[in-house]
Amino acid sequence: MKNKIGLIFLAVLVTAVLASCKKKEEDTTKPSIYGLSVVESKPFIRANEEVTFTLDLSNIYTSDGKDPGTLGVYWQVNSEKRDTTTLDALNSNPDYKYTFKKVGSYTIAAYLFTLNDSYYVTSDNTSVEAIDPETALKYRDLNPDIEVLDGNIYTVYTLGNLKWITRNLYGTESGRDYRDCEVVSALFGKYYTWEEAQQACPEGWRLPTAQEFDDCVGSDSGDLMVNATFLDQEMWTYWPQVVITNAKHFNALPVGYADIATVQKSFGSKEYAVWWTSDQEDGYGVYRYIYCEDPQVKTGKGSINSLALNVRCVKEI
Repeated sequence: MKNKIGLIFLAVLVTAVLASCKKKEEDTTKPSIYGLSVVESKPFIRANEEVTFTLDLSNIYTSDGKDPGTLGVYWQVNSEKRDTTTLDALNSNPDYKYTFKKVGSYTIAAYLFTLNDSYYVTSDNTSVEAIDPETALKYRDLNPDIEVLDGNIYTVYTLGNLKWITRNLYGTESGRDYRDCEVVSALFGKYYTWEEAQQACPEGWRLPTAQEFDDCVGSDSGDLMVNATFLDQEMWTYWPQVVITNAKHFNALPVGYADIATVQKSFGSKEYAVWWTSDQEDGYGVYRYIYCEDPQVKTGKGSINSLALNVRCVKEI
């Protein structure tokens, strides 16, 4: 009988303890805040450049639907100590300025909290690569011919009966930078619509025709592709059927293409290299392109005013 009473008492005690723990857990659980957004920054910036990061606080809400009270914000870079805490984020400017003093990868995070600690802290972040454009892109081109055109430095090479600029055109007023990052413009070139491309080449230079591209450059994609690294990462994806030789000193890089009619804008990085010709067919601009898996240079047609591609310029010898 005593053992039975003891077991009953123990069961009651365990139930009471579990109920107490559950009540304590329920009492200490806090609601959450949602909707914080760090406005996406440019993915590449120049080392030693100061960048301002901003927040979108227009969509803040709470899990319990209540007013969380005064909200504060603090920022961190690569999980370093807190920086520039703002104690009234909704009524002041919580923007954050940071100078990237070294080359490298950075994560910039913002944390939103309540001053009365009644809600869980929430966060959002964006990433940036601080680069030195003089060293970020690496490849070997045995062609020593260099020309300065409109203040921009280009390698040039004679193919067939034409002299070719063997870097993508850049440094012009028209066109748009790779992922809107001016710091890589000279490395990857700009993207131009077909209409822009007709006037983009330096004085004395022009777009090649489709026939000139085929006759001078040829159809072997490996002859145009160059083994290159950007931030120590291989740019062209390896495919055994494509042998990269850069035999034509064309220095083709897989920086894709752009579509100015879309929000995303950039496509095909590490897969495609695409260039306009001066030709039109059925109201579309004609281009030549390389796809990383295909050993043959391909032909395509696209919108003359929304598709934006790289440009190579030629001139008569």
